[in-house]
Amino acid sequence: MADEKLLSPLVDFLFKRLFGDEERTDILIAFLNGIFEDAGAPRVTSVELLNPYIDKDALTDKMSVLDIVARTDQATLIDIEIQIRNTGEMRERSLYYWTKLYEGQLHEGETYHTLHPAIAINVLDFVEIPNDRVHNVFQLRNQDGALLTDHLTLHFLELPKLARTTLHEQTPLIRWLAFLKAQTKADREILVKGDPIMEKAFNALEFLSHDEQTRQRYEARQKALHDYATAIETAKREGEEKGRQEGTQDMIRRMLIAGLPIEQIAAITDRSIADITALQQRMH
Repeated sequence: MADEKLLSPLVDFLFKRLFGDEERTDILIAFLNGIFEDAGAPRVTSVELLNPYIDKDALTDKMSVLDIVARTDQATLIDIEIQIRNTGEMRERSLYYWTKLYEGQLHEGETYHTLHPAIAINVLDFVEIPNDRVHNVFQLRNQDGALLTDHLTLHFLELPKLARTTLHEQTPLIRWLAFLKAQTKADREILVKGDPIMEKAFNALEFLSHDEQTRQRYEARQKALHDYATAIETAKREGEEKGRQEGTQDMIRRMLIAGLPIEQIAAITDRSIADITALQQRMH
């Protein structure tokens, strides 16, 4: 059916199956060139996938990271990660994974001259950078904008900002991001029309969406990610509640020290007289 919903490539498992498959490196190259062209960086002509396989245990391990690590024909290392939930530390996380990628090149006895540029690409389904740009690029520059080194580049691609683009802004990158974000089969068919590589990506997505084993693994990964997000949210709420309770207790202590009557403190803090009396006894 035209309005059929396919599996979402925003789930990291499917994103990696689609862009991190050794038989479909041309799709990854086209996606990367869309990013690099938008950033004014050189195109790549070939890539070598350094982690093409997905450990079956990673699907149910909510802490595992299903990123794509590749090396270009110019020996540049690239790490691509997709994130659909904002856990509040995306910038530090990206820099950390870039550090691991960059540091991992250097083996014992080798000099720093053997190091090659490393690039971290973050595809986000939330807004991280407070501006209207869908694509933000960060490098090491001084106050005058002079580049210190091209060895560090962080890309942030924020899908919610796509709604702010117009038809005349449909660059290759915007079309790829719209392809990731699209809700239905019909939407994607319109996006890929006339582009052989995007059509190949669409056909691969359609095939994976109807493959029973892929669906089972996709659902297992979704459950793991949902469980992780729930655990984080629960811990956050418990921490906030604990903070409120500790703050209230601290306020009660100050009012007791100031000599306010227990009945008045109870009315102000909405705590029982028994609770305030017990706290007063613990203070002595």
